[in-house]
Amino acid sequence: MDKYGKLYLIPTPIAEGAFETFFPSVNANAINGTDYYIVEALRTARRFLRYAGIKKRIDELTFFELNEHTQGVEINDFLQPCLEGKNVGVMSEAGVPCVADPGHKAVEKAHQLGIEVVPLIGPSSLILALMGSGMNGQNFTFHGYLPSEQYDREKRLREIEAVSVKTGQTQMFIETPYRNNRMTASICNVLQPATRVCIAANLTGENALLKTQSVSKWRKYFEKEQHQLGKVPCIYLINR
Repeated sequence: MDKYGKLYLIPTPIAEGAFETFFPSVNANAINGTDYYIVEALRTARRFLRYAGIKKRIDELTFFELNEHTQGVEINDFLQPCLEGKNVGVMSEAGVPCVADPGHKAVEKAHQLGIEVVPLIGPSSLILALMGSGMNGQNFTFHGYLPSEQYDREKRLREIEAVSVKTGQTQMFIETPYRNNRMTASICNVLQPATRVCIAANLTGENALLKTQSVSKWRKYFEKEQHQLGKVPCIYLINR
């Protein structure tokens, strides 16, 4: 394994203005020793590297795009620099790579090839939300995205609520920013009044929301405030 380069998993900000709070010097050393990057979005990756103060010129770096359409044979090519003794970095669109992110495909292949994987310290919106929710952090499940259609979404909400009632397990899921308000409407419509729901939005940002209360209180909150979550990244947690 020593003859190979390393695969660094490089965290990126999850909100504007949060860079200094999570980017230690060891991360800076990693990016300055890396010429190849596997990224979810080229523009975001380049902007982050400039912001992070990378010493190399951006046009001297090589970027590979990894998304849900990327084929396995392409990932082999992405990791070829590691097999030649060079480091490769993996970056998500936001937060830590490989969690709710296609970067896990590169990590899976790296393990198969005997390449050392090095996860670096950085923000995970999922863990931050769980930490701040006051819910069960010993036993939890992350569901990713729930169905987009209202009937299927509300059916799934009832199902995961039932699991939480039976087991005490915290249920976590995310939603695309443009469907936040539809999700909160479904939560208020179908979940039991006593069920606790945490909504975490734009964590580490200036206008972050991290609030846990019963469904009945969320109903009053949205009715009274006529509140709209807006198009920001949101995490939802359910627990009884």
